[in-house]
Amino acid sequence: MEIWKKYGEKEVSHSMAHYLQTVALLKAEKGHARVGDIAEHLGVSKSGVTSMLRSLERRGLVRHERYGCVELTDEGSGFASRTESSRIVLSMFLTEILGIPEEMATEDACMIEHLVSPEVSVELLRLTTFVRSRHPAAVQFRDAYRLSPRTCAEHAPGACDMCGSTCLRDSLVTPIGRAPVRG
Repeated sequence: MEIWKKYGEKEVSHSMAHYLQTVALLKAEKGHARVGDIAEHLGVSKSGVTSMLRSLERRGLVRHERYGCVELTDEGSGFASRTESSRIVLSMFLTEILGIPEEMATEDACMIEHLVSPEVSVELLRLTTFVRSRHPAAVQFRDAYRLSPRTCAEHAPGACDMCGSTCLRDSLVTPIGRAPVRG
C-alpha cells in the first residue's frame, strides 16, 4: 500500500483524538465529563458532541448513556494518553531543540500528534532529552546548530549537502502559487 493512503487508516482521526483528550482532561479536572462540558471545552455544539460520541462508542473508545457521563474505555484512555504524550514530546522538540516559537510549535504539534508513530515519538523524546542534556557532545551540537546557516543564501552556491540544485528551504517557505525568488 502506498504511504499516503495510510493517513486515512489511522485508528483515530484528529477530531476523535481531541474528543478523547477532552474527556480525559475533564475527568481529571472535574471528576466527570458530560456532553455540555465537552461542547463548551471544544467550542462545538452539543449535537456535534453526541454524534462524535456515537462514533467513538462504535469504535469501543467511550461509553455513554443518554444524559449521563462519558467514560473512556481502556482503549480510549490509551489513545488519549498516547496522543497527549506525543503532543508534549513534539512541542518540546519543536520549541526547545528547533527554536520554533511556542504558539507555532503548539499548533503544529496539535496537527500531527495523532499521526506520528509511537516509535517516532520515543526517538524524538530520546533525541530531545539528549540534546537538552549537559553532555559535551550535546552542548557542542547546540552551539553548532545555532550557528548553522538558516538559508541557502548564507553559504556558497552548491555548498548545501541537502538541496542540490533546488533550495528545499525556498520551496518550503514560498507562498503557494508563486515561484521562488532566487537571490
